[in-house]
Amino acid sequence: MASESAPARRPVRALILIPLLAGSSALGGFGNYAFLSALPQIAIHYGVTEGNAQFTVTAYMLSFAFGVLASGPMAERFGRRPILIGGVACFGLASVLCYFAPGMGWFVAARILQGLAGGFGITVSRACVGDVFEEHRLARMYAILTMVLVVPTALSPWMGGYIARHQGWQSAFIWLAYAGGLMTVACLAWLPETRSGSADSHGFRVLWRESRALLARRLFTGYVLQAALLYSLFLVFATLVPYVMIGTLGMPEDSYGRYYLFLAGGFFVGNLLVSLSGAHHDMTRQIHAGLRWQLFGAGLALTMVLFGHTQPLAVFVPMMTFSFGQGLALPNLIAHGIRLSPNYTGVASSIFGFAQLALSAVAVQIMGYVPSRGWQPALWFCVIGAALLMIGVWRLEASEDSPTAAKP
Repeated sequence: MASESAPARRPVRALILIPLLAGSSALGGFGNYAFLSALPQIAIHYGVTEGNAQFTVTAYMLSFAFGVLASGPMAERFGRRPILIGGVACFGLASVLCYFAPGMGWFVAARILQGLAGGFGITVSRACVGDVFEEHRLARMYAILTMVLVVPTALSPWMGGYIARHQGWQSAFIWLAYAGGLMTVACLAWLPETRSGSADSHGFRVLWRESRALLARRLFTGYVLQAALLYSLFLVFATLVPYVMIGTLGMPEDSYGRYYLFLAGGFFVGNLLVSLSGAHHDMTRQIHAGLRWQLFGAGLALTMVLFGHTQPLAVFVPMMTFSFGQGLALPNLIAHGIRLSPNYTGVASSIFGFAQLALSAVAVQIMGYVPSRGWQPALWFCVIGAALLMIGVWRLEASEDSPTAAKP
């Protein structure tokens, strides 16, 4: 029986829905990427080591992951609209707290709150898209959502570096607070409720049971793990590179942001190809092509470094093909997994998001303590991970074709 408190579903217009969802999701990503080039300054400001400064990223990502995990069941229980609006508003408030943090402990605590609130956007946005579109269009719409999201996220390292260089790194939190307030007002005015008014407003016990049932399915868990590993490769590289460029090569803070556009551009083009695919495109073929490009790009970048070519262009140009492959593969991997739980898209989205962020946070923190300050640690991580991904996906597809694939 539908709950009386279930929100009524308003008419959905994609031209309004997608920009709102992309903007809400972009806040969380901007809150992370904008401060990557400022990590050396954060270490100096609070008088901590680089490894401890790296913990501000790890703490943000872990809390972001828990926000992603919690917001899925909450969106199933209370509706998409109130959860998304609440998360965006809390993000803006947490940004103000980050700006005024008097010490490292307070700063980390404020970052945890900011990450927790920022995690609501990505899960609820995916759930909204899952409510409105079916499987083959779903991969295309995830790609379109990601493309709209990539532009502000791509600019965030450069913008963060520019602000850190000219206004001080803390000033970026004021800009984030303004953005959070603006998105809160926009969502209040135009965000529709995409969950059907006739849908069951499931209790948390039911949602927890469904989450366990999903994770017990080897096929679903396999897609979750592959998507998480893919995302961690990107984030480890993006997080370690500022130390190389700023600390080792002596480049200015905003230089990393300009080179980061190579990564964002490749990912954007990969998503663009997915979005332009037909309604019944071959998702498996695109996944395989993406994984091959990913391994090729990381391998070529590592080869350039091993032969002594350590200038940024020698690394970022081949890594652009690496991110292009990720842009091809990731939307299809997520769509493959989401379609296994059509009645619980919020729960499935939260599991995907949590796994991606949690694995990435652990990998980033571990790699942050690697003593080498050159390109090789991040590139070896990407090459080995890309090879493991290809093997993992092949085995996953083999199990999917078996008669027992649907069984836990």
